[in-house]
Amino acid sequence: MTTPPPPDPPSEERPSREELDRQVRDRYGNWRDQPRGLACAVIAAFMILTTAAFAFAVVAVVMAMS
Repeated sequence: MTTPPPPDPPSEERPSREELDRQVRDRYGNWRDQPRGLACAVIAAFMILTTAAFAFAVVAVVMAMS
């Protein structure tokens, strides 16, 4: 059996909500600040594969017509 967590410290010892928010912003930044490399790679791969599929379809149609 695990021991229960200690009781919360009195409110005067805990940081305020504003202080906690500031600490989180300082540590992690904003969601807009996060790197977008993976999203860019996924979009680029989708564009390349779509272009290749379209080119293959055009070649297949041209060869079927001749």
